[in-house]
Amino acid sequence: MSEATQDPASSPEASKAIVPLLRRGRVARRRFLLGMLAGTAGLTIYGGVRASADEARVPDPNDVEGAFRPNIYITVTPDDRVLYGFPKAEMGQGTMTGFAMLVAEELEVGLDELEVFFPIASKEYDALETATGGSTSIVTGFVPVRQAAAAARMMLIAAAAERWGVAPDSLHAKAGRVLDDANDRSASYGELVEAAKQQRVPEAPVIKSKQDFKLVGTPARRIDSAPKVTGEAQFGIDVVVPNMTRAVMIHPPRIGAAVVSLDDSKAREMPGVVDVVITPRGVGVVAEKYWQAMRAAPAVEIEWDEGTGPSFGTENLRAELAARTDEGHVAEDEGDVDAVSGTVLEAEYETPYLSHSPMEPMNAVADVRGDVCEIWTGNQGPSAIQEAAANQLGCDRIQVIVHTPYLGGAFGRRSHPEAAIEAVWLSEAVGRPVQVIWSRENDTRGHRYRPQSHNRIKGTLDASGELAALEFHAQSQSIFASLDAGGLFPPVIPPRLRKWLAGNLSRLFDSNTLLADTIPTEGATHLGYAIPNRRVSYANFHTPVVVSWWRSVGYSINTYVVEAFMDELAHAAEQDPYEFRRAMLQDSPRWLGVLEAVAEMSEWGERELPEGVGRGIAVCFAFGSYCAHVIDAHVDEGTIVVDQVYSALDCGYAVNPDLVVSQVEGSVIFALTAALWGEITMKDGAVEQGNFDTYRMMRMHEAPKIEVRLLSSEEDIGGVGEPAVAPVAPALANALFMATGHRLRRLPLQPELDRARARADQGGK
Repeated sequence: MSEATQDPASSPEASKAIVPLLRRGRVARRRFLLGMLAGTAGLTIYGGVRASADEARVPDPNDVEGAFRPNIYITVTPDDRVLYGFPKAEMGQGTMTGFAMLVAEELEVGLDELEVFFPIASKEYDALETATGGSTSIVTGFVPVRQAAAAARMMLIAAAAERWGVAPDSLHAKAGRVLDDANDRSASYGELVEAAKQQRVPEAPVIKSKQDFKLVGTPARRIDSAPKVTGEAQFGIDVVVPNMTRAVMIHPPRIGAAVVSLDDSKAREMPGVVDVVITPRGVGVVAEKYWQAMRAAPAVEIEWDEGTGPSFGTENLRAELAARTDEGHVAEDEGDVDAVSGTVLEAEYETPYLSHSPMEPMNAVADVRGDVCEIWTGNQGPSAIQEAAANQLGCDRIQVIVHTPYLGGAFGRRSHPEAAIEAVWLSEAVGRPVQVIWSRENDTRGHRYRPQSHNRIKGTLDASGELAALEFHAQSQSIFASLDAGGLFPPVIPPRLRKWLAGNLSRLFDSNTLLADTIPTEGATHLGYAIPNRRVSYANFHTPVVVSWWRSVGYSINTYVVEAFMDELAHAAEQDPYEFRRAMLQDSPRWLGVLEAVAEMSEWGERELPEGVGRGIAVCFAFGSYCAHVIDAHVDEGTIVVDQVYSALDCGYAVNPDLVVSQVEGSVIFALTAALWGEITMKDGAVEQGNFDTYRMMRMHEAPKIEVRLLSSEEDIGGVGEPAVAPVAPALANALFMATGHRLRRLPLQPELDRARARADQGGK
C-alpha cells in the first residue's frame, strides 16, 4: 500500500479552481491587446509578463522554424500555413468555430484553411484569458480576437508595400495573399513572412465594420464537426501517453470520510495491478489496463471514518431552511415595500442540489517526472489546474504543463481539477504516467453541485391589479466562498501570497461584507419589469456539501421563482400571464421584444390548445442576453410530456446564427432534464443517486419539438450558452398549472406533481 500526501497548507479539497470572478464583466480592450499584440522579438503575454526560460515547455503546433508570429495566437509559416492558437475550451458550445471565424474574417483567409489548435497552458496566457465560463468567450473576444488577426494582416500588407515600394493603403488582402491591383501583382502570406517579421506591430489595428463582414454573421459549418465524426478529435478520455497506467478511484461513501484502515492484499494479487494508493480524496487502484483496475477495486477492503457530515440529509436541510428567519444581505432595495398596501400574495419555492453530469465523466492523465509535471485533461481553466497541481507538488506552477483537449461537456464542472490532482498524486506515487477515469457513480457523487435553495417571495397588487411591490428572499450556499481563486493571480505573485489572497477573497464573499456575492440573487435583481417597490435579500448557509457553478448558475434558481410567481400574480389579478408581463415591460424593449416574439410564434391567445394541454410563458435577462420561452405540455397517465417549446433569444449580434440556435436547443434539453427529474438527495452524509437510472437524463423520444427565433440587434454581444436555460423551468411549471391546476413550487416537477396528486387524492392533506 502506498500513500500520496499533499501540501500541509492545503485542505482535503485543495484542488479547487474557478472560472473568472468577473463573470459578467468586460476585459479592458487595451489591456487585452497588450497581451495579444506582442513584439516579434519575444512573446509578450497578457499583463506584460514575458515567458521565462525556466518555464517547463513542450512544443506547440505553431513552433515552426522561420514562422511569422506577430502575437501569441497567429502564426504564418513560409509554406503558407496559417495557424491559430485557440485559448479557450471547446466543450460543444462552438466557441472554437466562432473565434476561428473572427480570425479568418480579419486575416482574409478561408475558414477551412485555418489550422486551429489548443495551445499548451503557459505564462504567455493570463488566467482570465484562458478560462471558459459565464458565457463570456465571444462577449470578451469579439473585438480583441479580430484585432490580433487584423494586426497580422496589416503587418503582411506593410511587408508587401515595402517590397514593392508602394503605400500600404494601395494594397489589400484576399484569400491568404496581398494584392496590388493597380500593378497586377500579388504575393502569398508565406512569401512575405521574413519581411513581415521586421514590421512594427500596429498600436491600433484597423478592424472591419460589421457591414463589411463576409464570413462572420453567417451559419458557417463547425470546424470541429468532421474530426468528431471521424474520431480524429481527441477528448481527455482518449489520451494515451507512453508507459501510461490506468486508475480507478474509490471515493469516500460519505461526505468528507477518510480511510481508517485498508486491506489491499487481494487486489494486489489480481492481474495487472500496479499499486493501491491512499490519497486525500480516497483510494486509487492503479493497473496496466482500465478494466483491470475496475475489477480490482471491489477487492480492496476499506474502513472509513464517519466523515464531516455523518447526519447530514437534504430533507433535514429543507426543514431547517423553511424555519430560518435570517434576513441576511440586502442586494436591491428600491422604493418602500413596507409602505405598500393591497392584495398580498406570498409563496415559498425550493430547488435541489444538482449534478452537472457531462456525458464524458471526469478524467485526467498526469506524468510527474523530476521537477516537471505534465497533465492532459479537459478543463475550463488551465491556469487553475497548474496552480492546484503546483500546490500539491510544492513547485512553482510554471513547472506544470497542461494540455487541454476537447471536452465532452462541462457545464461548470470542469472548472475544478479534482480528477487531475488525483492523477498527479497517483503518478507521483507509482513513478509513471497515470490516467484517472471516474465512473458515472463517482461523477454523480463527486459533489460540486448546484446549491440547494429555499426562496420566499411576496407580491402586492394594487386596486387596479398592477404589481406595486415585490419582495424576494433567497437562502443558498455561496459558490465563491468554497473556491480557491489562486489560479487567477499571475505567476509573478509568489505562491504563498497567491494562496493567502485566494483564501481571504473567499472569506470576504462568504461574509458578504466588502465583497457582495451576487450569484445567489442573480435573476431576481435588475428585472425589466416596472415594479416601483422592490427588495431582494440573501442569506448564506453552510453545509458539508461543496457547491459550484452549474449552467446558468443563480439564474437557473431565481428565474424559476420569479417567473413562476409572476404567473401566480397574473392569475390573482385575473389577467392573462402574457399580457400581465407585457404591461410591465413597456420601458424594457429587449425584454419586451423576446416576450412578444414567443407569443407570436406560439400564437398565444389565438390558437385553441388540445384538451389537457397547458401552456406557460417565462422571460429573463441573463449573461447579457434576453430570452423567453413558451412551453406546451400535458400529463399522460401521471407522466409529464413536453409537446413543444417556442424560444426567442436576443444576444445582440450573432457571430454564427446556426451555433446560437444549437445552443438554445441544447439549453432547452439540458434545462428540461433538470426541471423534470434533476435532484441530488443525501441521507446520513451519503448521496443517494449514482448512475443514470437514478439521476435521469432526457431521452431522444422524450424530446419536444423546439422552434427558435433569433432577434437581430445592434446592441452589445451577449452570452449564448446559458441564458436559455433559466426560463425553461418556470415556463414548464406554468404550463403544468394550466394543464392540471396544481401549482408546483418545488423542483424537480415530476416528483412534485406526483406529491401534489397524492395530496389531492387524500383530500388535500
